[in-house]
Amino acid sequence: MNTASSGREEMGGLPTRLDGALTVDLEDWRCALDPDPKADYRKRPRLDEDHLRSSTRRILKEIESHNSKATFFVLGEVAATVPEVVKEVARAGHEIASHSPVHLPPRMIPRDEFERLMKQDVDLLESIVGTRPIGFRAPYFALRRDEVWLFEILARLGFLYDSTVSATWTPYWGIPSAPKHPYYPDPTDIARQRLSGPILEIPLTVWPSWRLLPGLPIAGGFYMRAWPRPLLARFMKGNLRRGFPLVLYIHPGNLESEKERIDQPTARDRISQYAGAGRGIASFRYLLRTFRLGTVRDTFSSQLAQLQSKAI
Repeated sequence: MNTASSGREEMGGLPTRLDGALTVDLEDWRCALDPDPKADYRKRPRLDEDHLRSSTRRILKEIESHNSKATFFVLGEVAATVPEVVKEVARAGHEIASHSPVHLPPRMIPRDEFERLMKQDVDLLESIVGTRPIGFRAPYFALRRDEVWLFEILARLGFLYDSTVSATWTPYWGIPSAPKHPYYPDPTDIARQRLSGPILEIPLTVWPSWRLLPGLPIAGGFYMRAWPRPLLARFMKGNLRRGFPLVLYIHPGNLESEKERIDQPTARDRISQYAGAGRGIASFRYLLRTFRLGTVRDTFSSQLAQLQSKAI
């Protein structure tokens, strides 16, 4: 499975092999603040509609100016609040995928209720853009190796891939022993792979890609801002030389150098929202200039086509 992508995009008028997938977690940055363990999924904060419109259009402009495409993992709360923005993203040729109904780790919602909300989310996205999403990403990359129930729900709802796992360790997320290339998760342990399955896991890029040890997080967010740009590109090019297409991510808030200061931010919020914020837009533009990036669907088209043929 660790072969270079066969997906193609029009780059400067010429068909060119993609270096990897660019993904956008479409959310209000306030939704992504460190979650309260006692948070009630039924009582969610009101989203800033104007900010969602402006931040999404800023990302669209940056991606378009570099002749790239992306997969937008759309939070259900966002789709319900500004459906016209989601429609605008789809009209621009980007893939629409699901980022869960609300921005909480799935484990914080009762499983039967989560499945009900996910069904509503799928129906909503389909009503907005005309096609059902085939991709999913959990908020906060919050997926534990024993949470196979989530993949069971995704399969029942017709999803073909998940892009949540990262074979690294951070204080907040990561499954260090997971594969670093697309794989079919074992039905008893997400960190183990098997020969086939209903859901393809498409992990985030880490470095190095070729060792059994956990990789370093380099795929986006705070890490995109923290690493020196030439070194970041060198790590990513090393992955490509070994046949590992990139899977990168960005949040709207990652491109904002000035954000509203919240009261009593946690250590996680200080790092993810504020640390190195002034370098975010420059790092993002550097990656767009350096690599040929497209959607997850196009980058991993051959693997997803095999799954789709089995589902028919």
